[in-house]
Amino acid sequence: MRKPFVSFFLLLITGFCAQAQIEPTHEFTITGKVQHEKVITLSDLQQYPAIELNHINTSCSPKEEEIIESVKAVLLKNILDSVFFQYEKRGMLNSYYFLFVASDGYKIVFSFNEIYNTETGNNLYIVTEMDGKKIEEMENRILLLTTKDIKGGARNMKALSKIVVCSAE
Repeated sequence: MRKPFVSFFLLLITGFCAQAQIEPTHEFTITGKVQHEKVITLSDLQQYPAIELNHINTSCSPKEEEIIESVKAVLLKNILDSVFFQYEKRGMLNSYYFLFVASDGYKIVFSFNEIYNTETGNNLYIVTEMDGKKIEEMENRILLLTTKDIKGGARNMKALSKIVVCSAE
């Protein structure tokens, strides 16, 4: 009886340790159904216009809040507009979705239409500064932030490493 409990406890601790060890990212790649794969570095992010957001939840959990008073961020659509998607007919984009992957393997999905045809896409950002701290100084850079989800934090992501453009088959 004691052996399964010890195994479960060790597995639980290992899971917490793995979760706590997110590798900070210095760049992310946009890949998949694009004409040319693109790497976006921290310095590349500085080339896009930044938007100031105030009193924003930057938590990556819907169960807790991490309110930051001042956030500067780049609208994700501006970054995605710098790549060309592979498609034969424009209507094919309706079946496209974006798979966001963090350095620890955590994944989030947004559809093409959700980003380009709803208010969600107008409120989906890559954070470049928090309370005066530049992205290079942030612990779990690169932070994907959505500000209009019903459950705040549910689709925020620390340590973004790649965006894969996919097509639903």
